[in-house]
Formats: sequence, C-alpha cells, structure tokens
Amino acid sequence: MADYKMLINGELVDAKETFDVVNPATGKTFAKSPHCDASDVDAAVAAAKAAFPAWRDTPIEERRACFMKALGIIAAHKDALGELLCKEQGKPKGGEVPERLLVGASLEMLMTMGLIQKATAIDASPYVHVDMPEAKVEVCRRPLGPVAGIGPWNFPIYCMMQKLAPAVVLGNTFVGKPSPFTPLSILMITTLVKDCFPKGVINMIVSDDSKFRSGAQLTSHPDIRKVSFTGSVPTGQAIMKACSPDSKRVTLEMGGNDAAIVCKDVDVKKAAAGVFGGAFANTGQICVAVKRAYVHSSIYDEFVKELVANAEAAKFGDGLEAETMYGPLNNKMQFDKVSEFVEDARKSGAKIETGGKAMDRDGYFYEPTIISGVKEGVRIVDEEQFGPALPVIAYDDVEDALERTNNTKFGLGGSVWSSDIEAANKLAARVESGTVWVNEHLGDTDSAPFGGFKHRAKAGAPNAPEAPKFPEQQPINTDYKMLINGELVDAKETFDVVNPATGKTFAKSPHC
Repeated sequence: MADYKMLINGELVDAKETFDVVNPATGKTFAKSPHCDASDVDAAVAAAKAAFPAWRDTPIEERRACFMKALGIIAAHKDALGELLCKEQGKPKGGEVPERLLVGASLEMLMTMGLIQKATAIDASPYVHVDMPEAKVEVCRRPLGPVAGIGPWNFPIYCMMQKLAPAVVLGNTFVGKPSPFTPLSILMITTLVKDCFPKGVINMIVSDDSKFRSGAQLTSHPDIRKVSFTGSVPTGQAIMKACSPDSKRVTLEMGGNDAAIVCKDVDVKKAAAGVFGGAFANTGQICVAVKRAYVHSSIYDEFVKELVANAEAAKFGDGLEAETMYGPLNNKMQFDKVSEFVEDARKSGAKIETGGKAMDRDGYFYEPTIISGVKEGVRIVDEEQFGPALPVIAYDDVEDALERTNNTKFGLGGSVWSSDIEAANKLAARVESGTVWVNEHLGDTDSAPFGGFKHRAKAGAPNAPEAPKFPEQQPINTDYKMLINGELVDAKETFDVVNPATGKTFAKSPHC
C-alpha cells in the first residue's frame, strides 16, 4: 500500500495511528490513512498562525505564481489522482474521449483545475467607495488569518480546493481536514504541491471521526479566524455552535431537497432524460441534485415510463471499468440510509417502478430506483436521500406544485421544466432556493454565486464571486478638512473621533 502522510508546517508527517480506507466498489480496505491526534491539530494551526504575517505581506502576484506552479504539478498527475479518487470515492474514472471526459473523476479534476485558475484571477485590489473634495474612502480587502476548511466525501478534491484556493490566494493561511471516507486524494495533492508554498501556508490533517473528531477541535480553536464547511446538516449546525463563542466567520454548504417541477407542455422524453441526469449524477450524491420530481398528472405515466427507461439503461459498476457511468454509494452508512428510505416508501404504499434493492455484487451498489404513487409524509419526499432513488409526485395545479416545492426546511436548489420559457422563468423566481434552473438541473454553478434559503443551507460556497468572504473589507478614510470660503483648510490641531460601536478612534477631525 502507498504511504500517505499529513502536511504540517511544510513537512510530511506520520500519525501515531492509521485507519482503513475502503473502496466502495468492493467494500474492502485498499489503503491506510494517517489518523491525527489533538497535538497534530494544534501543530497545524500553530504553523498556519506563524506563517500568516509573511504570507499576508507577500504580493498577490507571488501568491498567484505559487498556485500556477501547483496547478502545473496537479495537471501532470491528474490521471493518477483521478484513479485514486475513483478508488476511494467510487465515482467512474472517466477518460480522455469526449463522451467520457465529463464523467466522474475526469470531470472533478477538470473542475478543480479550472477553479484554481479562477482563484488566481480574483481581483483583490482596493476600490474607492467615496471620492469627494472633503474626503476619500478607499476599501481594502484584508486577509483574515488562519482559515479552516472541512471537506465532504462526494467531491473531495473539488470541494476542498474550493475553500483552499481563494482563501490562500487572498493571503490567508489554511488548515484542511478531508472526510475520513475520502482523505487520500487530498493528501496526495498536498504531498505533490507542498514545495510550491512557504512552510505553514497550507496544512492538511485527517482523522477517523469515530475515534477522534479533529474537526471539532479545529473549528473551536481560538486561532482559527474562519471556517468553511461542506457536509451534512447536523455537522454544520455543530460547527456553528463551535464557532459562536468567539464569533468566527462561517461558510456552510449543507443539505438540499431539490425539487424539479415538470409542466405539462414539456417534451417528455427530453425532459425525463434531463431530470434523470440531474437526479442520478454522481449516483445521486450531490447536494443540489434533483431529490424529488413534481410532474403534471396529464403526462405523469408517460414521464415515469421514460424515467424507468433511463434507469434501466444506466451503466452502474466499478469506476475503473471502462463502460461505467455511475458508481456505488460511497460508504455503508449512506447505503443503509438509501435502503431505509426506499423501504419506508414501499411500506407507505408507494410503487417501486424499477430498482428498489441492492445490486447482487460486492460493494455499496444500489439499483437506480424510480418511485411512483408517493407523496409528502414519506421520508424519501420530506428528507434528503443523497442516493440513486427518485420519488415522482403527481400534481394537477402548478400553484399546488410550487407550494409543495417550497414547503420544506431545505432551500438549496430547484428546477422548472417547460416549453414556455417566459412562464418557466416567472415560476422559477418563486421557488425558494438559492439556485434555480430552467430546463436543466446541475448546470454551471462554479462561476455564479452559490447559496441557499432557509436553515438547511446557510451562507454560500466560496466560488469565485463569493471569494470576498475570505478577506475582510477595510475602509480607509483619508484627509478631512474644514471648508472656509470655498477652500479646504487644515487646522493647527486635530482631535479623535470615536466609533460608538467599538469605543475606539477611527478618524481625526480638524480642530479650529
């Protein structure tokens, strides 16, 4: 087995213990990951804190150059990284031919490299907020300090780099913690690029959370200035509590229960293929995937039939197999959850149109499942299944479909499907979700602001437009004067002007 190490203060570090990493396509251990302890967390944060002043003062052009050097190294190793990602996450490896390029690990690597390029192009220059004869206010973007990033297991490379790249480009230092289900590809990247950055700028730790929750110590650490998290709602809520005593800045991207509203005027075959793709991409393990479909009763039976045809044609298998388009669920916990949700729907009287059980093979494979005759009050409609099972719900009135779509604690994404684009856009504007698509689902979210409504999806993920969340904006007020007879006049003396919100001096006034 390969030897994977943590990165702390520019050094590759062995942990005192290791834990097993399982290939979800086989259900068997294929590698060992280091398992950090409390002293490793403290060392990583201390390294980030010590490195911050010099990195903050490094010109942004030099910080960008560090990332471009790292990008070249990642690009040179993208095939090996993709294969490792396939083994630990389960997604298809993809390939270089056009029909395989935008699948699984190939897609994640392309998205990650594109994200790094976008991060290096972030404009962090000051801007003038007020420019008048008597005063000028210039707003500067200042880095916060050590930032913690906690990543998920569904897109482990992309989501970690989504936090790391903009934060570090903008002058922060970084301590990352990947999911214990998928730690290896991130550890491989930090091993590859460690010499591209000064010591302590990037640190990466990992733990088996069943033994030691390093994330809890990291997020509550007094020297961490901001936390960016992608993952489950319960963990995100725990992080908010951990950050509250010292009011850390927090960015949380948590769960979703995205609805697709399918109107009666759609091309059924085309729309069904689009909804299926939006629901089953990455085996349904995407926060903004379609989780429930509301379909007009006049086309309901035909639409369900087309979804079933798509499901039965889908090629599930080991991600290393050439024809695979969909892999297993990532871990047994998620496999058990999807199984429970489908069984709950079955017991409620829903009809399993296709699928509905585990595949007869090793690993965490579950058949692509389409469920009809289901409605609210069943777990697979009310909660997030995060897997390859889609409930399809009939409606007669689009206003009823909209009300049911919005009647949830989730508010991350959604879509509207109709041949009437104007009407679809009006309906989309009333969907209470951070992102809404029309006649597609899972379209480009990388270059657009990405956030959510309601308490199940807080703040936003740090895409390029969201990068200002990593620095602090600092207004600089300049040169106040008196105005006498049309002339700006300096006084012989000045006095302090205090901001009552802080009790501290923030400017000087002329004293006549």
